[in-house]
Amino acid sequence: MLNEIHTQALEVRKNGTGVEAYREIKNQNLLHFYAPEKDLRQEKTGIHGRLEVYLNDELVGYDNFNFEKSAQRKAFCGDLVKDKGLGGLSTIYDRDDLTRDMTTFTFDAWPIHVQEGITADMVYGDPTLEVEQYVDGLIIKGGGTIVNALPKKGKSFIAMAMAVSVDSGNNTLFSTKQGNTLYVNLERNASSMKRRLAGINLALGLDYDRPLRFLNVRGKSLLDIIDSVRWQIKEYDIKLIVVDSISRAGMGSLVEDHSAMRITDELNKLVEETDRSWLGIAHRSWGNQHVFGSVHFLAACDVMVDIDSAHNDFSKELGIKLTVSGQNDLPPSPSKIVALSFDSMGVNRMRRASEDEFPELSDEEDLNIERIHKYLDTKGKQKGPDIAKALGLSVGSTRGTLNAHKDDKGKKLFVKLPGNYWGSLSK
Repeated sequence: MLNEIHTQALEVRKNGTGVEAYREIKNQNLLHFYAPEKDLRQEKTGIHGRLEVYLNDELVGYDNFNFEKSAQRKAFCGDLVKDKGLGGLSTIYDRDDLTRDMTTFTFDAWPIHVQEGITADMVYGDPTLEVEQYVDGLIIKGGGTIVNALPKKGKSFIAMAMAVSVDSGNNTLFSTKQGNTLYVNLERNASSMKRRLAGINLALGLDYDRPLRFLNVRGKSLLDIIDSVRWQIKEYDIKLIVVDSISRAGMGSLVEDHSAMRITDELNKLVEETDRSWLGIAHRSWGNQHVFGSVHFLAACDVMVDIDSAHNDFSKELGIKLTVSGQNDLPPSPSKIVALSFDSMGVNRMRRASEDEFPELSDEEDLNIERIHKYLDTKGKQKGPDIAKALGLSVGSTRGTLNAHKDDKGKKLFVKLPGNYWGSLSK
């Protein structure tokens, strides 16, 4: 088509939220190309993005495709010219004109996004800026925390207890600052979460029916619902986002660096340059040494919390130990132990506890087991308090060790004898 459109180069430029270009057409028509910045991305096969096309502020079509594939560009143009609005302009702006403009736009969009979308600034140190936290030693504002453990070790109980504590400003278990909380449930059915929430509310001294905002989206991936999460954050002024679990994020194999970075990038985007925080639950590898998957999970979070658990046969409680194994901008913090009690309805009590009550969780427990063994092998049967006094241990810790510990085959290490005496079994 021989008209001035052939000689007018399309000017592609940065907009605050993306990249755009305008084409003025005769008869006061204005065509607008727009690519949201959040959807522009570089993948293995080329530059991808979402392209929206408007005629006089009315959307006439959009697509998310590979900008570097001519066939995909031409197919999109073909769909657009079928639209009554663009089709009606064919005598002054036809498919060839549209294809030419779209080629220019898709060619320029990524370089402009790179050159103008990210700029280097002169940054000056400020020693007055404090590291603020929602949960002391565990969740910092503007950052992310990963809580990890083997299955069935109590990490979901701890995560929900943190969520309720922050949402309500409750300090029963943790020292907290209040912030509206959103719990993203990717793993469990909604009714089980309602039952667990009621138990945790009561355990923290709150009304059983105190609400907590949930996204119950079992079976969906984090990528599926990330826009809904963003909307919830804005609509309800959410400060803490809990994701149960990032192991179900659905963004590829967790052992691949790309998948791990994609998951943590999406979470960090939710909180960067704000006072919001995220808490993700992750499964530990079967070696029980680190989070299952890429090392980038550890690299991308600000606090990594390892969880282990043990039972106290006397109190019938589950002890859950929280150990910070990595942190940014925080000093080393002591481990925390939380004791949980259960009834037929689930958890009904949660309290702060000590290692003496759950000796299996003590860092020195293996040494204490060996010391008790040697003492009993030397002295013969002894009463628990006498063992504790002789070895300089607490009575509670000694009692827990004698009752609880078994070898790798499940055989008890110590035997209780008549008269409240204890003896050592062969290891």
